[in-house]
Amino acid sequence: MAILFCNVGWMQKYDGLDADSLERGGSYNNHSIGHEVCNFTPVGDVVYGYIQANGNIKLENLGASKKDDSVDGVTVVWTASPPDGGTVVVGWYLNATVYRAVQQTPQKAAKHIAQGATYFRIKAKRKDAVLLEERSVLIPRATKGGIGQSNIWYADKPESKPIVERVMKLITEGPTPLPDIDETGGREGKVRLSAHLRRERNAKLVKKKKESVLKATGRLSCQVCGFDFKQVYGSYGENFCEVHHLTPLAKADCEVETKLDDLAVVCSNCHRIIHRHDPMPKIEQLAAAISGAKAC
Repeated sequence: MAILFCNVGWMQKYDGLDADSLERGGSYNNHSIGHEVCNFTPVGDVVYGYIQANGNIKLENLGASKKDDSVDGVTVVWTASPPDGGTVVVGWYLNATVYRAVQQTPQKAAKHIAQGATYFRIKAKRKDAVLLEERSVLIPRATKGGIGQSNIWYADKPESKPIVERVMKLITEGPTPLPDIDETGGREGKVRLSAHLRRERNAKLVKKKKESVLKATGRLSCQVCGFDFKQVYGSYGENFCEVHHLTPLAKADCEVETKLDDLAVVCSNCHRIIHRHDPMPKIEQLAAAISGAKAC
C-alpha cells in the first residue's frame, strides 16, 4: 500500500475562503496564495488537492517508475497545524492519483479558479475524500520516524510504521468518540484536549497508577481536594478515581513516554476544572485556590 502525507495550511472546510480562512501555512501561505483552499471542493465526482512541494513529487517512493508522470491507488493523508500547535490529521483521499509535477486545474472547476486555486497535484473521487471534524490524531514532526520540515512525507522508514498503523486505524475504524470534553472550551483547543484525554485514558497506565497509589497510601483520594469516592459512596466508589496527566500536550507533536510520576489521582470535578483552562492549572495551584475559597 502506497501512502503519502501532505501538510497544508489549517482550515475548517477546505471549500474556499468565503466563510473560512487559511492559517499556519508558513511563509508560502503568508502571501495568501494557498492553492489548497479548495482541496475538498467537489468538481462533479472529483476533488483536486494541492500541496506545496519543493520540486516534483518522487513517485518512485510510491511504487511508480522514474518514467511515470502519475501513480494511482495512493492513500493521501492530509495534515495541518491547528492554532493551538502541533500537527494533526485533517482528512484523507483514498485511491488517489498523484502527479509528479504540478497540474493545471480544469476550467470547469469554477470555484477553484475564482479562489485562485489554479493548480493541483493530486486528484481522487469525491466519495473517497474524507474531511474530519474531530482532529485529534497527532503526527510527530522533526523527530525520528516522523514528518521532517518538508510538506511531503512518504513514511517509508521502519521507524514510521507505528505512525502509519495509527493513521490507517483511524481511516478504517474512524475517530473514537471522546465524551466529557468541556463544551465551554474553544473548538481549536479541543484538538489538543482530545489528544491529551486519549493519553489519560490509557487503561494500562490508569490501572498501574491506581495500584501504585493504593499500595502507597491505602486509598484513592483526589490530590487536589482530597475527595475519596469510597468514603462517600461506600462500595459503589471502591477503586474509583480519575487520572490526570500532569504534562500538557501544548508543546508536544507526538505521543510521549508516560511514567507513573507524570500522573495524578483526581476527582471528576477537579479534573474537569483543570481541563476548562488553558494553560491548565497545576495540581498545587488548584489546591491552593480551593483552600483560599474555603478561608473566605
